[in-house]
Amino acid sequence: MTSDRRALTVLHLLLVWATMAAAVPVLALVLFASGRSGGAGAMGLILALGVPLIVCALLVAAIPARTVVPRCGSARQRLGWAVSVFALGTLGSWRA
Repeated sequence: MTSDRRALTVLHLLLVWATMAAAVPVLALVLFASGRSGGAGAMGLILALGVPLIVCALLVAAIPARTVVPRCGSARQRLGWAVSVFALGTLGSWRA
């Protein structure tokens, strides 16, 4: 791996981290507020809208890494990567 690829990989990881560090707390606060005011139905609506938005944000964050990350080469692979990052990150946060 050349130093350019290392730098791009690090920048990609920072981009994904920054995107999720900004998006997930907002989703959690909106989910909490909707649950307090509207109950389970409102929380379900927020989850139905919020989860695809976060996956789309991950898809956009994966575009610059097409040449560095092998799983981001095509649109279908980026979608699989985004869903797996979201799912594993969610499972990891529940575990902590």
